[in-house]
Amino acid sequence: MPSDLPLYGLARGLLRVGLRLYGRYEPTGAWRLPASGPAIVVSNHPSTVDPIILGVAFSRPLRFMADAAQFRRGFVGRVIPRLGAFPVRKGAADRTALRTALDLLAQGEVVALFPEGDLYSDGTMHPFERGIGYLAAASGAPVVPAAITGSYAIFDGRWLAWPTVRLTVGAPVDFGGLDGRGHDAGARRTDLVEAAVRELRERGEATERGEATAPGDADRCKWPRQADPGEDDDAAGSEGEPAGI
Repeated sequence: MPSDLPLYGLARGLLRVGLRLYGRYEPTGAWRLPASGPAIVVSNHPSTVDPIILGVAFSRPLRFMADAAQFRRGFVGRVIPRLGAFPVRKGAADRTALRTALDLLAQGEVVALFPEGDLYSDGTMHPFERGIGYLAAASGAPVVPAAITGSYAIFDGRWLAWPTVRLTVGAPVDFGGLDGRGHDAGARRTDLVEAAVRELRERGEATERGEATAPGDADRCKWPRQADPGEDDDAAGSEGEPAGI
């Protein structure tokens, strides 16, 4: 759990109200995150607001793997550890970050990460780093793919815009019985996760263009049906290590 669960709940509640007032936030399928047990949430990363988009959608607390530079940014650097984030070095095989993620998953928590390895506000999706495949294999946790569309257009460098921001969440990735933790198995898992996120992203963009059928009641999940944070759950390195996340 985040070191300050009440703060996480308060922040999520306030941001949830803010997104309601924004009026153009449309999360779909967040109920697909398992209600308990370890899980990995994986998303593309087109905007600085993406952790908010994810954190508000999922009622279970998310432990974000965040750029180590963010932990040196004054107020932000003091707050995000209390909200459960942990650092990862960009562009390197960060074994410490991977061990932290594996420890959290072993404790039944939800780890969220952006495997593109950086923020890309150009409206495109970039290839995933291979670390996600290793993490999935080593933990055995289900990987829940998610795609964010529209958030990159909120700020164009000069002006604030008012785009519709969509979060589309898919079913846990089916790895088809893949075994092993070696390089090839990890790469294959990464490819499957990336393909799932790309498909969801394309679905979100099609919805924006009016080309997709609106989700039914079972999929539409404006505010997820999971328990709120704090509620009882019952109501590149050596072989097999990643080249980075």
